[in-house]
Amino acid sequence: MTGSPEGNGAAYTAQDQSAIRDAFVGRRVLITGSDGMLGRAFVEALAPLGDAVTVRAYAHAALDVTDVAAVRACERDHPDVILHCAGLTSADLCEREPALARAVHVDGTRHVAALARATGARVFYSQSVFIFDGSVLPVTEATEPTPGLIYGRLKLEAERHLLDTVPGTLAVRLAGFFGGDEKDKNFVGQFTRTLRGMLADGQTHCEVGDRIWQPTYTFDHARNVLLILAHGGVGIYHMGALGEATFFDTAQACVDALGLTERVELRPCPAEVFSAAEAARRPHRMVTANERLDREGLNRQRPWRAALADYLGRPHFDALRLQDARNNG
Repeated sequence: MTGSPEGNGAAYTAQDQSAIRDAFVGRRVLITGSDGMLGRAFVEALAPLGDAVTVRAYAHAALDVTDVAAVRACERDHPDVILHCAGLTSADLCEREPALARAVHVDGTRHVAALARATGARVFYSQSVFIFDGSVLPVTEATEPTPGLIYGRLKLEAERHLLDTVPGTLAVRLAGFFGGDEKDKNFVGQFTRTLRGMLADGQTHCEVGDRIWQPTYTFDHARNVLLILAHGGVGIYHMGALGEATFFDTAQACVDALGLTERVELRPCPAEVFSAAEAARRPHRMVTANERLDREGLNRQRPWRAALADYLGRPHFDALRLQDARNNG
């Protein structure tokens, strides 16, 4: 390995929450893609502020960012901050449908940029570490982007447009994440759905690949982004959980946290077994280091195992635990 994203994370504190409240009190926040994995996390992270902040959370059905008129109509909300979370998170879909991907990521972001200029709003843009090809790791704010995927190329184009045209833009390049309960389309969501099917069918074995990532909780992302905004951060930051893991490591941690260790046996296998079916060929390892967060004392990311265990304790996963109890009752 060529580096480790351990970082210098500190616990999120009541003082952090107070700083966020002070910065956002009386402000109007608009969220695009509020029904997605990251959008949901922002809604949850802003909830403790109550009436101190006005939140306009737009799901895709309520606001299609590819519709310039619909985005322009949001001028009526007079946003002070736009959390731009709308996008196609499937890199495979972007490879198969590049025109659609461009419409969402590039055109949609241009529409949001125009809205921000018209209203004077600051913009947060959720960027992906897949603007890098994995040849230099860990990636940092100083690493030159080298996107190998259509998804990454379009996301980078969108980021640069915002940074060039909207003063005060905050672009946070996020490590691979989990969260959103039933909306989780990434590995943890896919694997826990696989577990549910295994328990229902009486299966006891499962093969999992060895691709390496940095499993990061969307709620941790959201709170940390709000903290950066509260402290006036602009430009580019990198953000990911502390540590890294193979998909196998992550899957085993899920099995253990859900109390299924005696019921499910996982078997490691090469990532190539699964990647052969992917339209978007991702690098074998992709991790980032939170260098700017560490330097500014704003790194509130947790070790990935602790964050994952916290997430799996949510009510959404009670059905998995109950399903196992019924099968063993």
